[in-house]
Amino acid sequence: MNEKQYQTISELLNNLNSRENHNQHEAWIAKHASLTGDPKKSHLTHNDLDILDVLVHGEKTVSEVVKAIQITQGGTSRRINHLEKLGFLERFHQPTNKKTVYLKLTSDGKKLGQAHIALHKHLHDDTVYALSDFSDQELTVVTRFLTELADVRKNFGDRY
Repeated sequence: MNEKQYQTISELLNNLNSRENHNQHEAWIAKHASLTGDPKKSHLTHNDLDILDVLVHGEKTVSEVVKAIQITQGGTSRRINHLEKLGFLERFHQPTNKKTVYLKLTSDGKKLGQAHIALHKHLHDDTVYALSDFSDQELTVVTRFLTELADVRKNFGDRY
């Protein structure tokens, strides 16, 4: 690979994870969730949205949410506090169990969680359509290429 190819690939990969894409996704979600008012409500982290995704299917304990989103207990607690302050979820106890904390989405939280799921469905469908002209062999090469690149980046610290 020459330097120009490296730069092109690097640029394309950076564009896939750009802040601009994230901002477009935030705007799409806010629009489709019909959220108005507090501008902070449209600026949520991926972890915030992951928590909403877990809860959109029904109430869960805090431990179940921690396990589902795979971040630390402390990180999850901070995100839950943030989402509660914004009015997207609420905590409660079952009448028969005052010890375990349960979480459930508010109506705005449900709208937001459903909009986030819809965004991912649209992104999935658009990606499948965009790649439909590629053969299985071409996609196998791309997959191998991206896997190798991800491994290099993941294992960078081990080599230096």
